[in-house]
Amino acid sequence: MNRKKLYIIGNGFDLYHGIPSGYWNFREYVEQVDNDLYEELNTYFNPDDLWSDFESTLEHLDTDEIVDYAMNFLESYSHPDWSDSMHHDYQYELERKIGIVTVSLKRHFTDWILSLEIKNHNNANEFGLDGNARFINFNYTRTLEVIYNISTKNIFHIHNKAIDKDSLLILGHSRNPADIASFNDVQGIEDQDVRITEGNEILDNYFVETYKQSEQIIDENKGYFDSLNEIEEIVIIGHSLSEVDKKYFQHIATKINAANVTWKVSYHSKDKIDENTKLLVDCGINESLISFHPNSEIENGIDPNQVKLFE
Repeated sequence: MNRKKLYIIGNGFDLYHGIPSGYWNFREYVEQVDNDLYEELNTYFNPDDLWSDFESTLEHLDTDEIVDYAMNFLESYSHPDWSDSMHHDYQYELERKIGIVTVSLKRHFTDWILSLEIKNHNNANEFGLDGNARFINFNYTRTLEVIYNISTKNIFHIHNKAIDKDSLLILGHSRNPADIASFNDVQGIEDQDVRITEGNEILDNYFVETYKQSEQIIDENKGYFDSLNEIEEIVIIGHSLSEVDKKYFQHIATKINAANVTWKVSYHSKDKIDENTKLLVDCGINESLISFHPNSEIENGIDPNQVKLFE
């Protein structure tokens, strides 16, 4: 294994290879296989945001809309047909709606990833990848293994890999639940209907369940991140460099020799270069060590000086 070179692979890598792995493709899949879920998602999230930035949008669940729906099941204790079973109707409906967004959504997400076809290109190395290098793969697919014949021992699937329907894939938003006020953080809580209080706990738990536990993933893989101290070059291919994964890049920057490690970043559109540069610099990376390259020239560029933007 080449311990001095690290590739960081994002979804743009799969898209480049013709794999329909965009969130808009997931939207089409959900609409086809579970239209009820599709309608629910479009009701409780902003559809334009959801299907363009799926993970980040999970933190913007329209809880007001869900509560308004569940309130139809919050019967007065003085209702003429009151029974003890009605005491849990409101909470049940909240849990049912939340379950659609969490359990059902994740189940379909895993099924969708498993359905993606990865066509073997006779191991044609379009990116000039070093097969002996190290790889941090943010994708859930086996594209590196299938198309590039990269050994699994060289690949760290940081959010796990889709192997079967029981695979536990990690996806979620980046907003720490600890920074979100509890729905029960209200005055007069002691006089609040206990059903409302329990319902608010269900809503609070949603943001815990859909939070991407980046710190925990880093802690659980401490040995791997510590071993990055030998890295001399990092190549990022197809990663959006969004806030939801920022903590990983911050942590990597603390484990390498930040004064010497070069960063080569692929881009699909020049429009994102300034934004991506800012994120990497915010992570503690020296801007003079960052260069951006078109996807097709990330490793096979003719003239490195032509695409070196920050010299």
